[in-house]
Amino acid sequence: MIRSLLLLLALCGSGIVLAEEWRVQIADPYIDIHTGPGRGYPVFHVVEEGAWITLIKRRTQWIKVRTPRGQLGWVHRQQLARTLDESGSYVALEERTLEDFFRPHGEVGVMIGELDNITSLTVHGGYAFTENLQLDLMWTEAAGSFASTRLINLGLQHHLYPRWRISPYVLIGVGDVRVEPRTVLVKSDIRSDRGVHAGIGLRVYLTREFLLRTEYRNYVVLTTDNNNDEFEEWRTGFSVLF
Repeated sequence: MIRSLLLLLALCGSGIVLAEEWRVQIADPYIDIHTGPGRGYPVFHVVEEGAWITLIKRRTQWIKVRTPRGQLGWVHRQQLARTLDESGSYVALEERTLEDFFRPHGEVGVMIGELDNITSLTVHGGYAFTENLQLDLMWTEAAGSFASTRLINLGLQHHLYPRWRISPYVLIGVGDVRVEPRTVLVKSDIRSDRGVHAGIGLRVYLTREFLLRTEYRNYVVLTTDNNNDEFEEWRTGFSVLF
């Protein structure tokens, strides 16, 4: 299940496929073709003025292209600002800025972590209704040798610097904590209690739709015997914005 979720997230965040392939002519003296969508990737080919290339898809400021020889590579948007279409008109490629990262959006993702020294798996979904505030619903499972723990939490994130590509946040929330003992020697009751939590986290925007998220949470379980339990969780994972 984890492998399938990660594959789905990777496919969703891989890039924006253009509605149709777009054939354009180079008007500058030349353009550089990179092996990947970033200046750190090496230039492996140069296409000269007058040649025709095909635009395939876009990833933030980078466009995947096919050269006249059928080679696939990536070109920065600025180098395509003076390209011509088949009618001889200049092609207008929309400028993408950090503003595009911070529109109201939904979010789904998966995270793996450690809950009270037990490996945990979390599936979550959320909606950012303002630039700074996001509501999250999370389902967490942690199966240990002696007990299985399930958390269902509703939380609120406050993004401190939402326009930063690496964006910190704080969070608070409430939820349900269910602990099911796994021992067969002594019959133990399943516990289900209310809980509250608080924490901090960090969001790293890898692309316009794909981000890395890591966070720390502290939980307080509100028991009926006035002896509240407390435990911690670290986790990290990937999310897709839509």
